[in-house]
Amino acid sequence: MIEITTIAWFGGSLVIFFLCVFIYIIQVKIQRWKTEQLSPLPLEGFLSISNFVAALTGLTIMFTAIFEILTFSPKNSLIAALIIAFTTGFPMWGLVKGLLKEVKAGELKEIVPGEFE
Repeated sequence: MIEITTIAWFGGSLVIFFLCVFIYIIQVKIQRWKTEQLSPLPLEGFLSISNFVAALTGLTIMFTAIFEILTFSPKNSLIAALIIAFTTGFPMWGLVKGLLKEVKAGELKEIVPGEFE
Protein backbone atom coordinates (compact mmCIF):
# COMPACT_ATOMS: atom_id res chain seq x y z
CA MET A 1 0.00 0.00 0.00
CA ILE A 2 1.19 3.51 -0.79
CA GLU A 3 2.19 5.61 2.20
CA ILE A 4 0.34 8.84 2.79
CA THR A 5 3.56 10.87 2.70
CA THR A 6 4.23 9.54 -0.81
CA ILE A 7 0.79 10.75 -1.87
CA ALA A 8 1.52 14.19 -0.38
CA TRP A 9 4.80 14.39 -2.33
CA PHE A 10 3.01 13.27 -5.50
CA GLY A 11 0.39 16.02 -5.06
CA GLY A 12 3.11 18.62 -4.49
CA SER A 13 4.93 17.43 -7.58
CA LEU A 14 1.76 17.82 -9.64
CA VAL A 15 1.32 21.37 -8.35
CA ILE A 16 4.88 22.35 -9.26
CA PHE A 17 4.82 20.72 -12.70
CA PHE A 18 1.47 22.07 -13.85
CA LEU A 19 2.06 25.56 -12.48
CA CYS A 20 5.38 25.67 -14.35
CA VAL A 21 3.55 24.73 -17.56
CA PHE A 22 0.87 27.35 -16.79
CA ILE A 23 3.54 30.02 -16.26
CA TYR A 24 5.18 29.01 -19.55
CA ILE A 25 1.84 29.41 -21.35
CA ILE A 26 1.42 32.91 -19.87
CA GLN A 27 5.00 33.77 -20.85
CA VAL A 28 4.38 32.67 -24.45
CA LYS A 29 1.19 34.77 -24.58
CA ILE A 30 3.08 37.85 -23.38
CA GLN A 31 5.94 37.26 -25.86
CA ARG A 32 3.46 36.88 -28.73
CA TRP A 33 1.85 40.13 -27.69
CA LYS A 34 5.21 41.90 -27.73
CA THR A 35 6.42 40.48 -31.06
CA GLU A 36 3.27 39.84 -33.11
CA GLN A 37 0.79 42.15 -31.33
CA LEU A 38 -1.49 39.14 -30.66
CA SER A 39 -3.71 39.77 -27.67
CA PRO A 40 -2.75 37.79 -24.55
CA LEU A 41 -6.44 37.40 -23.87
CA PRO A 42 -8.56 35.35 -23.72
CA LEU A 43 -6.94 33.34 -20.97
CA GLU A 44 -9.67 30.72 -21.21
CA GLY A 45 -7.95 28.38 -23.67
CA PHE A 46 -7.86 24.62 -23.26
CA LEU A 47 -4.19 24.48 -22.26
CA SER A 48 -4.38 27.23 -19.68
CA ILE A 49 -7.58 25.96 -18.05
CA SER A 50 -6.51 22.30 -18.03
CA ASN A 51 -3.11 23.11 -16.51
CA PHE A 52 -4.62 25.35 -13.87
CA VAL A 53 -7.24 22.73 -12.93
CA ALA A 54 -4.53 20.05 -12.80
CA ALA A 55 -2.49 22.25 -10.45
CA LEU A 56 -5.54 22.73 -8.22
CA THR A 57 -6.10 18.97 -8.26
CA GLY A 58 -2.50 18.43 -7.17
CA LEU A 59 -2.99 21.01 -4.43
CA THR A 60 -6.09 19.16 -3.23
CA ILE A 61 -4.28 15.81 -3.24
CA MET A 62 -1.33 17.28 -1.35
CA PHE A 63 -3.41 18.99 1.34
CA THR A 64 -5.70 15.98 1.76
CA ALA A 65 -2.65 13.81 2.44
CA ILE A 66 -1.12 16.39 4.77
CA PHE A 67 -4.31 16.63 6.81
CA GLU A 68 -4.50 12.84 6.99
CA ILE A 69 -0.92 12.80 8.28
CA LEU A 70 -2.12 15.20 10.97
CA THR A 71 -4.76 12.56 11.91
CA PHE A 72 -7.81 14.18 10.34
CA SER A 73 -10.37 11.82 8.86
CA PRO A 74 -10.21 11.33 5.07
CA LYS A 75 -13.58 13.05 4.60
CA ASN A 76 -12.64 16.12 6.66
CA SER A 77 -9.23 16.22 5.00
CA LEU A 78 -10.77 16.27 1.53
CA ILE A 79 -13.28 18.97 2.47
CA ALA A 80 -10.59 21.20 3.99
CA ALA A 81 -8.27 20.63 1.00
CA LEU A 82 -11.03 21.55 -1.46
CA ILE A 83 -11.77 24.73 0.49
CA ILE A 84 -8.08 25.68 0.43
CA ALA A 85 -7.75 24.90 -3.29
CA PHE A 86 -10.81 26.92 -4.31
CA THR A 87 -10.18 29.89 -2.00
CA THR A 88 -6.66 30.25 -3.38
CA GLY A 89 -7.31 29.13 -6.97
CA PHE A 90 -10.10 31.48 -8.02
CA PRO A 91 -8.43 34.68 -6.77
CA MET A 92 -5.16 33.61 -8.43
CA TRP A 93 -6.98 33.09 -11.75
CA GLY A 94 -8.44 36.59 -11.40
CA LEU A 95 -5.01 38.09 -10.69
CA VAL A 96 -3.46 36.48 -13.77
CA LYS A 97 -6.38 37.59 -15.91
CA GLY A 98 -6.07 41.13 -14.53
CA LEU A 99 -2.33 41.11 -15.25
CA LEU A 100 -2.93 40.12 -18.87
CA LYS A 101 -5.56 42.87 -19.22
CA GLU A 102 -2.99 45.40 -17.98
CA VAL A 103 -0.40 44.04 -20.40
CA LYS A 104 -2.85 44.33 -23.30
CA ALA A 105 -3.86 47.87 -22.34
CA GLY A 106 -0.23 48.92 -21.86
CA GLU A 107 -0.90 50.00 -18.28
CA LEU A 108 1.55 47.63 -16.63
CA LYS A 109 3.86 49.59 -14.36
CA GLU A 110 7.20 48.50 -13.01
CA ILE A 111 7.17 47.67 -9.32
CA VAL A 112 10.07 49.27 -7.49
CA PRO A 113 10.63 48.02 -3.93
CA GLY A 114 10.23 50.77 -1.34
CA GLU A 115 8.45 53.20 -3.67
CA PHE A 116 4.73 53.66 -3.18
CA GLU A 117 2.29 55.93 -4.97
